[in-house]
Amino acid sequence: MMLVPRTEHQPQRPSWDCRACGESWPCATAKTELAEQYQRFFEGLSLYLGSCLIDAIDDWAAGSGRLPSDLYERFLGWSDKPGLAA
Repeated sequence: MMLVPRTEHQPQRPSWDCRACGESWPCATAKTELAEQYQRFFEGLSLYLGSCLIDAIDDWAAGSGRLPSDLYERFLGWSDKPGLAA
């Protein structure tokens, strides 16, 4: 079972585009809202995004079999930078 943070900007599976704005998830709004929600529990953000990454890999492997080249940066790379969602 996946944790679902409080935001309208959720991933649409199996495409992993944002349900609210259609951008690649996590979109800019989702990153901002996630960073705010997890500001006191940074490790929780990493766990949540890591679980999303695993689900996304499974979804893409079951579909086209081609994984996007920016997977790490898209799901986890932004979260380890100063300012998080900058």
